[in-house]
Amino acid sequence: MFGIFLLMVTLVSRAQSVLPEFLDNLQEDAALPEGLQSTRSTVFLKMESMAPVDSVEWYSLASEFHKGLAALHIDAVAYLRWRDLKAGFDATSSYLEGLADREISQIIILEVQQGSYHIYIVPTDVEKEGLMDTGDNVWHISGNSLENAISNMTLNVQRANLELGNFLISESPEFFIDTPIFKKNRFESFQPDLKLDKLAVPLMHSPDPENIQNSEDQELRSIMRQQYPFEYQLVGNTMSEELMKKAGYQYVLRYLYAEESTLLTLLDYQITPENPSMFGYKYYFKHLITGDIYLGENWDSRPGWQEALNVHLHNMRKYLNQE
Repeated sequence: MFGIFLLMVTLVSRAQSVLPEFLDNLQEDAALPEGLQSTRSTVFLKMESMAPVDSVEWYSLASEFHKGLAALHIDAVAYLRWRDLKAGFDATSSYLEGLADREISQIIILEVQQGSYHIYIVPTDVEKEGLMDTGDNVWHISGNSLENAISNMTLNVQRANLELGNFLISESPEFFIDTPIFKKNRFESFQPDLKLDKLAVPLMHSPDPENIQNSEDQELRSIMRQQYPFEYQLVGNTMSEELMKKAGYQYVLRYLYAEESTLLTLLDYQITPENPSMFGYKYYFKHLITGDIYLGENWDSRPGWQEALNVHLHNMRKYLNQE
């Protein structure tokens, strides 16, 4: 078995996304999806290195892989880096909504490890609860180079004798990066109603706010106690926004974690990053009813989540005259 993060998505009006880890339940002898050569696919690139978004490595790898897929009549209509998919709750939800709108029938994961290339193919059905399932639906093959992995895949696809229907395939990959993750208004300010309305603060790792064992979640609890002057409550990391609204929360504290350039793109900032390839956390407040987001007056991303949260809450208190 080979370890990889596999995606399990619960679609509640296409709004909630959860990304647990599955390390040991890949079934390498699963059959190829019947519609692989007649329906649409999307590709996630999971790379060992932290190559920046504009790196030659990222684009050239996707381009080489796309040529191999196209030669097999596999219509990959979108390419996305795995870590961008995992940038944060709203990023994950938006990317998956966009993919669902493209009527994707299978997801292809290219995982690059040191000295090996792994290809996973997972069928998906957006009409069901699970956008991507694990276990015996996962097909897998590998090689010691990308060319070798594609060659091994080619032999298996040819032997499968699948229905052939994809004949008009783009010659180059489409990179699914510049995707707007917010459908409503964005404000570079803080909402004064935070003084009056209850805020939900999702834990980073724990599903039960009454039983916090994780050290980072304990840090989060401590920072909120010290820095947030208004009404709030910690909630489990799997709690949906619909349930938050039903429980009386008006706002939720969210964050994104990605490269500076990616953060600025996702949050629709028109500024030039000082260090575009530096990874950082950016916090913001989201109004649950309208979907409006409040980013604060200043760009305040930081490499560590603790510093990013402390700075954001400090800026919020200053803006709302709570200092």
